[in-house]
Amino acid sequence: MVLRLAGEAGQVSLAMAVGSAGARASVDQHAAEIRDALASRGRPVTTAALLSYAQGFTEAAIGRGWWPPHRRDALAEEDDLVGTAGWAAPRGGDWLDPDPLDAPESQLDWESLRLAAICRMLIEAQGLAP
Repeated sequence: MVLRLAGEAGQVSLAMAVGSAGARASVDQHAAEIRDALASRGRPVTTAALLSYAQGFTEAAIGRGWWPPHRRDALAEEDDLVGTAGWAAPRGGDWLDPDPLDAPESQLDWESLRLAAICRMLIEAQGLAP
């Protein structure tokens, strides 16, 4: 479940970052830090290494009280959809559409940017990047 949440938050955040040079630069910086962290442990950037990193990172973030912004919004707006594990069902695509007056980098917290970087790196590691 943690990897599912990490993947969802990473995909949403990566999609939000596409429209902003600042957010894309932040994702690039996070990717560089992740590469360095894996290299310092002697681990190459592989799908398995990235999934392990994503799981540990997300578990630690949740342990500190973090929750993905798009899920926090869903929880606040539709309290009746929360399951026993704290998951809110998406309400279509409306939570993916950022407020056009807010810059994407101001909507993405540090954890979301880190997960966006992991998501992008997984796409690259699997040879799916254009």
